[in-house]
Amino acid sequence: MDIRFDGHIIFTLMAMLTLNVVFSQTVPDSLLKKLNTATNDSVRARTILDIGEDIESRSTEKSLVYYRQALELAEKIQNKRLILSSLVNLGIGNMESNHLDTAVAYFNLAMPVAAGLRDTNRIAVVYSNLGNAYRYKKDRIQALENFQRAADLLEKKNDSLRLPGVYQNISIFLSENNDYRESIVYSNKAYMMASAQGDDYTACNALISMSDAWFSLGEPGRQYELLQKANLLAERTGDLEEHSTIYNNLGSYFFTKKDFHQALRQYMLSYGYALQMGNHYHLCEASTRMAEIYKQMNKPDSALTYAKKAEGLANEIGSRSDLKEIYLTRAEIEKSLGHANEGYAFLSKALHLGDSLYTTAASEKIAEMEARYESEKKQQQIAALEKDRQISLLSLKQKAFFNWLMAGLALTLLIVSFLIYLNLRRSRMLAGQTEKIQQQRIVELEKDHELLVVNSLLKGQEDERGRMARDLHDGLGGLLSGIKFSMHHMKDNLIVTPENMAVFERSLDLIDTSIAELRRIAHNMMPQGLVSYGLDEALKQYCSSINTNGMLRVSYQSVGLDSRMQDAVEITSYRIIQELLNNILKHAAATEATVQVIHDEGRLNIVVEDNGKGFDLNSLDEKKGAGWVNIKARVDYLKGQLELNSEPGKGTQVNIEFKL
Repeated sequence: MDIRFDGHIIFTLMAMLTLNVVFSQTVPDSLLKKLNTATNDSVRARTILDIGEDIESRSTEKSLVYYRQALELAEKIQNKRLILSSLVNLGIGNMESNHLDTAVAYFNLAMPVAAGLRDTNRIAVVYSNLGNAYRYKKDRIQALENFQRAADLLEKKNDSLRLPGVYQNISIFLSENNDYRESIVYSNKAYMMASAQGDDYTACNALISMSDAWFSLGEPGRQYELLQKANLLAERTGDLEEHSTIYNNLGSYFFTKKDFHQALRQYMLSYGYALQMGNHYHLCEASTRMAEIYKQMNKPDSALTYAKKAEGLANEIGSRSDLKEIYLTRAEIEKSLGHANEGYAFLSKALHLGDSLYTTAASEKIAEMEARYESEKKQQQIAALEKDRQISLLSLKQKAFFNWLMAGLALTLLIVSFLIYLNLRRSRMLAGQTEKIQQQRIVELEKDHELLVVNSLLKGQEDERGRMARDLHDGLGGLLSGIKFSMHHMKDNLIVTPENMAVFERSLDLIDTSIAELRRIAHNMMPQGLVSYGLDEALKQYCSSINTNGMLRVSYQSVGLDSRMQDAVEITSYRIIQELLNNILKHAAATEATVQVIHDEGRLNIVVEDNGKGFDLNSLDEKKGAGWVNIKARVDYLKGQLELNSEPGKGTQVNIEFKL
């Protein structure tokens, strides 16, 4: 929450991490006219500041040019108030551009100017913005000190216009340091005061902060209520960043409820507002969440698209913590797509980045401890000087030296102990992660072994079918044909009675029937059309044979089967369709069935549906029929996807897809 002197308040959230998208800007005609007709340098400098503030949210770097021009003009005419406004605006602009040291320098230049004007409100404004700059620099001690100074000054003046902004800054600071309940106290103060002033903008942001804190405390119900109230205020303000933040937080709410469709809708709305702003931080956040949701919804292709987009944005804005989460999500997506090597590579990236972030966080913690120690030490020295004013200078120096020595030893021991703790913890984490990866690899190897066993079993079955079909056709078929030929020869050379002749003819008919049945069995075990002409011709013959029997009308359609596929694919596909049609004949009581086979761009899609009586899908696992087990085994053999749809009285549809 950056505060300016004219009461205009801008809530940045994490905008200082966002890369500014430079648009070609058109300065409003009213400001251009005011600049061109300015009667003196004071009006001209004030107008230049107004132009900078007008375009700052759209092009921060360009606004800095106007602020520097205003500062030069204000210093030329020695207008202290305009100098102060220019310095503060330069500080805020550099802070939003992530030039934090430059921002602190401008605020430090502004402080003596504000003190020289003896304006408590202006001094408080500088303290508040300094607090924000130190907060972004991760200097928590300096941030809190400056926020508290600003609050103390404004509370003494009972300045209800600027106090909500300072309270909101303190709320954000406390939330970032995991003090959520105290954060709620300050954001509630900000909301009550802003509402009383009719400041919808600040009130909306206070509600967002409160909702975040309650969510972190594990109370999503309160989070949802506060976001609904904030949304009403955002509709009135029309602020794009407020809209984007609210919908992003609503997405998190529905995600925790596992309502993925509603969560996806909220994140898409957040993404749309972020896109209008060109805010890469919010775009990265929304893309990361949508990738996770699509992964949960078993839509890996969509999940991969948004994961790649989030990775690119995170690299742009330099958000390493976001990158770690994106890498973990990407690893799971690649694994679900069957890309084991890619998945392992992204998991390794996440682990490496996690170690780096942990080391950085530890360094920041040590620096914070040193800063806190320095602050406490200064207070102790002041107290010691007050109490021991009569002690000689030599005694004071000796005592100070002794204190320094002991404090240095204590600090050194503390740092060494802390680093040892970090090293041990990191070793335990690495050991746990290594064990987890090994367990995952064992599970994958077991699955691969099971698949190999199934593959071998199915291949053995098909080989045995082919051998038996050849034995039946060539062996037993030839034998029956020989018997028939011999009996025909005997018929021409024997003298039999008419009664015996009828019996003889019936015997010949039975032999013909046996030969036909033998050929049918051999054909079903290994259709000659499948071996010689391919899947398309074999399925046409099979469906035609069912139609000839008159028990079921089968409509067969095929696309892209002009060229032959691998034998394993054709035989397995034929057996699956054969088993499905047999199930329809046995159980479905159907009059019509449709078989569709489509081969296109490395995919084979099989659809078999009927108009039979259907069944309850929940009863399928209870029955565990051999036919259905065989179908699933053959689909798994080719690593395919199977989808079954059926309801009692509404027929059955089976959809199978293979990637070839």
